[in-house]
Amino acid sequence: MLTFLESPLVKALLSESISFHEIMNAFDIKTSIAFNLSSNTYGFVYASRKGKYHIVLNGNLSFETQCRTFAHELKHIISDMPKIGYFIGVDMQREYFEVQADEIMV
Repeated sequence: MLTFLESPLVKALLSESISFHEIMNAFDIKTSIAFNLSSNTYGFVYASRKGKYHIVLNGNLSFETQCRTFAHELKHIISDMPKIGYFIGVDMQREYFEVQADEIMV
C-alpha cells in the first residue's frame, strides 16, 4: 500500500514540474473556496456522480490553514474514499480516518 507521500498525486504536487491546475485536472479534482461556511468547517470533499472529486475550502481561514485542510482532504481522496465509498457526517472529528488525516498536517 502506498503512503500518502508516495501517491502519484502528492508526488506530482511536490515536484512542481506541472502547474497545480493541470495536476488537479489530471486527477479529476476541482478545488473551490467558499466564504459562506461556518468557522467550525475548515473544508470537505465529495465525489460527484461522474466520479470527480470536489474539495471545498473555507475562504475565511488563513492561507496556511487552507493549505493544511487541502492536504487533509487529499488524504481522504487518496486513502479513504476508495475504501469507504460514501459517507456524510457531522461531528466526525474523532473518527479514526479523520484523526489519521489530521496526522499528515503536523
